[in-house]
Amino acid sequence: MGDAIMCTPALRRLRQSLPHTRITYMANPVVRAILDGVPWADDWLDCDKSGVALCHMPLLADLRRRKFDTAVVMPNSFRSALTVRLAGVKKRIGYNRDGRGILLTCPIPVPRLLKRRAPISMGDYYGFLTDKAIELVLAATVPSNAKADNRLQLFTSENDRREIDELLHLWSLTNEKCMVIMVPGGAFGPSKCWPAERFAQLADKLTEQRYCVIISCAPNAAERQIAEQITSLAEQPVYNLSDNSISLGGLKELIRRCCLMIANDTGPCHIAAAFNVPMVTIFGPTDPRWTVTGYDKEIRLRLDVDCPPCQKPTCSRDHRCMTEITVDNVYAAAKKQLSPSSAAAAQQNINNLVGTYYSPFTESFTPLSSGIGLIHKDYLPLLEQQNLASLHDVFAYQHGQKLTKPGLGARQRLRLELPLNKNKKVVVYLKRYDYPGPIRLLRQWLSRHSRTAEAVYDFTAAISLAENNIPVARPIAYGTQSRRRRSFVMFEELPHADALERLLPQWSQKKTDYDLLRNKKKLLSQTAQLVRRLHNCGFCHRDLYLAHIFLGRDRTACERLSLIDLHRVFTPAILRRRWQVKDLAQLYYSARTYFTAADVMRFLLEYFQSDRLTTGQKRLIHAVYRKTQRIAKHDQNRIRKQQKAQ
Repeated sequence: MGDAIMCTPALRRLRQSLPHTRITYMANPVVRAILDGVPWADDWLDCDKSGVALCHMPLLADLRRRKFDTAVVMPNSFRSALTVRLAGVKKRIGYNRDGRGILLTCPIPVPRLLKRRAPISMGDYYGFLTDKAIELVLAATVPSNAKADNRLQLFTSENDRREIDELLHLWSLTNEKCMVIMVPGGAFGPSKCWPAERFAQLADKLTEQRYCVIISCAPNAAERQIAEQITSLAEQPVYNLSDNSISLGGLKELIRRCCLMIANDTGPCHIAAAFNVPMVTIFGPTDPRWTVTGYDKEIRLRLDVDCPPCQKPTCSRDHRCMTEITVDNVYAAAKKQLSPSSAAAAQQNINNLVGTYYSPFTESFTPLSSGIGLIHKDYLPLLEQQNLASLHDVFAYQHGQKLTKPGLGARQRLRLELPLNKNKKVVVYLKRYDYPGPIRLLRQWLSRHSRTAEAVYDFTAAISLAENNIPVARPIAYGTQSRRRRSFVMFEELPHADALERLLPQWSQKKTDYDLLRNKKKLLSQTAQLVRRLHNCGFCHRDLYLAHIFLGRDRTACERLSLIDLHRVFTPAILRRRWQVKDLAQLYYSARTYFTAADVMRFLLEYFQSDRLTTGQKRLIHAVYRKTQRIAKHDQNRIRKQQKAQ
């Protein structure tokens, strides 16, 4: 259900781009019921969701008889691609995934970050596929106004309205403006569900304010049980939809008439957004970035707990991501949405973000239109204005301050000051990786960098670290051009930040700028916590000197240590202890001038989270010390060679 609704901006865009083309939708009964009434289809074809393409001969015969020129395969399944292939459709466009690329005439690469899917919303996922289909195969142009319109949109029929009129008459509900609908279930699994007893308490609070609370659930035993539990626990009367079965069209119409929806992250939320109904959505183990729509009447409640969105149907811990969201939290959000004076929620934009720290689960990216890559949604208008929104434009850009240092090779570093308005600028760091040359290319083929552009490592590391509560600079964009083997990555400058390598030598002078520098114990503690989180999450930096740890202060005066230069960050599959030793040795080597032995011990106890060092921890410390000596010796030899060369 949810994916079908998230598809509606792409379907609308397809019709607007091809106004004179006959478009037929092929869908299963659930999708057809959800999309029933949309004005963008000329015809419909029904398919059985449980059918197998090879055995569904009547459907294949019907498809062949209609002689379709092009098929845009929205579902990700192998079966859907096989169906259009066996039906003899000439042009077949879809995402190249799950081994189905051979069945498509125009396989579109899935937006990815190395071995993981890129964190983009499903609306952008389907929109990107549709845009590529329109441009590459159908040789048409997507209207600019259509491309910018990402509203979810659904429709209801006269039969749907009649069905809900009868239901409300049965319930003796006359004031539709006071109906609040709750969706306490979720097909994903129990970990996605806010506790039923809290929904009951919330229902009582709303009923006391003279709102009529309706409980909606899917027609399965698990969700019916949740609805019945809420009904039995609530002290005030609530209306349980499981007692009065309605169609999907009827559900759409009922939601359309409500003044508020309160729900877990589930399909009906998208129905509310499509009908402009205010809502409060409760997020827990699911990643909120997949369902970003830009809807301005939604309040999303989510807690930053120490375990990032696990995407597990059943919680293996204590379900804290949901249980720590209280009834008062949700009720306060509901009151805000129900208030007559409440305006639409302020949309996040670049003005709200500049001068703040990167928050990965509230900021979203969209696929780069040219080449392979991603671009921050809120920074896209600014980059388009500055001619920095495509691969070609990025490599043709000749402005900005060039930052040079030995050993850059085919890499260029630029500091760009992009005007946001008359009084404000955004500082962005741009790294451009040009063709590496045949020798480096051969080394890449023999190493882990094989066939992968350099910039993607920086960008992927930033996203992955931030998801694990490790502060980094805000990633703005990255792009790759595989044929010419060049790539780029952009990061925003950390707010009011500088490297510890530059701050510590001026400790006495810089104390006035940063509170953290006035408290050495706190600085050591936060540094140890940062490195511990890095290693506990399985990452190693491989260049963890003080030059790459920045102390910053955002516009709310919140100070934080962040990691930069993430190109070499990786997750070691073997010899993890070796890389852990290297990180700690690099940090100790660059910091030992500024800290005493007591400070080092304080750091270690915080890093190991213990009061006394164990035998194993002492062995690790000895290994760090030996590695530090080797680093020092290497530096001495390097300096000696440079002096001889001069």
